[in-house]
Amino acid sequence: MLHWVGENKRVIDFGCATGYFARLLSSKGCQVTGIEINAKAAKIAEEYCEKVIVADLDFVNLKDILSGQTFDVAVFGDILEHLRNPWRILEETRQILQPGGYVVASIPNIAHGAIRLALLQGKFEYTELGILDNTHLRFFTRQTVTKLFERSGYFVDTYEQIKLPIFSGSDWIPDIDKNKIDINIIRTIEQDEDADTLQFVLRAFPLSLEGKYSSLYQQYSQLIEDYNYCQNQLKEIYAELKRSQFDLEDKQIQLEKTQTQLEQAKNQLQQSQSQLQEIQQQWQNTQTQLHQAHTAWEHCQNIIKAMESSKFWKLRQAWFQLKKLLFCKRELSND
Repeated sequence: MLHWVGENKRVIDFGCATGYFARLLSSKGCQVTGIEINAKAAKIAEEYCEKVIVADLDFVNLKDILSGQTFDVAVFGDILEHLRNPWRILEETRQILQPGGYVVASIPNIAHGAIRLALLQGKFEYTELGILDNTHLRFFTRQTVTKLFERSGYFVDTYEQIKLPIFSGSDWIPDIDKNKIDINIIRTIEQDEDADTLQFVLRAFPLSLEGKYSSLYQQYSQLIEDYNYCQNQLKEIYAELKRSQFDLEDKQIQLEKTQTQLEQAKNQLQQSQSQLQEIQQQWQNTQTQLHQAHTAWEHCQNIIKAMESSKFWKLRQAWFQLKKLLFCKRELSND
């Protein structure tokens, strides 16, 4: 609703309550006049409205209480369903709209799936809040909302839906035990486009050339806004794409470097493996030579032992001892 009202507009807020919506409108540069039945709430709303009129819409004429004022936008936030004669109020509202002015409204949907299922169980119980608010005097579906505005001299150019699941357990709708309802009935109701619609939010223009022109202009403005938004989104996407492309190129360069390093490492590994094989072969050769030398040494040791134990060796040893003894004797005789 705030989006559809726009900025810097003269707005009349029907049922302004404590001014919570008027505060948002004021932040958009709008000048707000409020109408509220509750005097205490109206006093609070004065902080956010240029003027607040305390009045019961069922018993006043808008021209009388507004003293010839006109507005760009009339706001009915969940108000029309509380009135005895919402048709009359909408007709009078047309007279206080400036050329090109329009209505923005929200209205509860009596055709919500939870209401339908409750009726099938024979229940239609008022509550403190929600669709069956005990202060509601009128109930509307999408079709009867459209008829309400058409009969009052408007055409609805835009609808939005506020969604609330059938079995959400919210206080705004009847609490339904899913297990007590035939599943085929539930599926049939769920197929309806408004089965989970809590509220309709709409924008309506007077049935006049100015109204049709204003509607087209609003739609055109929305298209321009959407177009500019899409353009900005495309620019951001393109910029992100370029960044991604640069990142990809950097990663590709890094990958090529890594592949080169991998090839080098692979070659080094092969060289190391070759060197290792050569070293292993040399080690095996050395082991073989060592084994052969050890075998030869043992063989020599055996030969020496055999020689030492032979008669020839013993005779040879005796001869060396005799020769040494004769040498010593000769030395003594010389002295």
